[in-house]
Amino acid sequence: MAGDLAALPKAELHIHLEGAIRPATLEEFAAREGVTIPRTFDNLNTFIECFAIAWQTMSHPGDYARMMSEYCEDAARAGVRYAEVELMTIARSFDPLAEVIEAASRQRDVVVRFIAGIPRSFPIEVAWAVLESTKDVPEVIALGLGGPEDGYPPELFTDVFAEARRRGLHPVPHAGEDAGPASVRGAMKALGAERIQHGVRSSEDPALVAELVERQMPLAVCPTSNLRLGVVPTLEEHPIRALWDAGVLVSVNTDDPSFFDCDLVGEYAIAGRLLDLDREGYGRLARHAVDGSFASETLKDEMRGDIKSWTERRG
Repeated sequence: MAGDLAALPKAELHIHLEGAIRPATLEEFAAREGVTIPRTFDNLNTFIECFAIAWQTMSHPGDYARMMSEYCEDAARAGVRYAEVELMTIARSFDPLAEVIEAASRQRDVVVRFIAGIPRSFPIEVAWAVLESTKDVPEVIALGLGGPEDGYPPELFTDVFAEARRRGLHPVPHAGEDAGPASVRGAMKALGAERIQHGVRSSEDPALVAELVERQMPLAVCPTSNLRLGVVPTLEEHPIRALWDAGVLVSVNTDDPSFFDCDLVGEYAIAGRLLDLDREGYGRLARHAVDGSFASETLKDEMRGDIKSWTERRG
């Protein structure tokens, strides 16, 4: 089934470029800088420490262009046709945005748009700097918010996201990962979220789940990430089934595949097992990602048609 799932047209909505770096490339960067990157973590905070060390090795001109090109190659093999890739846009002696945009423009298999990520534990001035870095860059379509939720609620970033919306950027904050339903409610109310990255702990509040269904608020869910970071004790206890059965618009994504040793075809296979999906079910899951994306309507319609064709084929 894996080969057939790779042929299913997909959109990926929750992936960090720095976390999608190929392991061999990361090893090369680390050796160049003379550092060792720890690979043991069991919660979001210890993972962020590992991620921060890795990020510091991505420090030379050309690094982001290479990472982008390699991501597009890997994504195309997984059947990704459209991706919204989040990346850090600050604290570099070169312009990572310019590098990734130029690299993405050289390939034709995957349409790529970008999310500028705000690290929520940094001073608020950094959030404003991230927003400013997106000015007059049409390939950046959204503003993200990542990092530890505990102690850094969405409400701290109300003004930044209000300005982002005024500039036409879509708000796509992380919420409901290591904090509970209040984080998701705050992301929607204070930040005007149009999609929630993760959001799985919404399942703890039936009223919130009903609101997500009513609003058709997309949740970009990452099962393996949730397992590796201790959000769920086992995949069998992942709330994706409850959210799916309730009618929430959930998609599956990889988050930081290099660190979590996963890929998008594998995440679809996991979802298939947890949700008891048949061929039409896989098609529905893929359509959820398309519907939850900010792709053009033309591309959305094209992908929906290709997904339909996939579901109608005999496996």
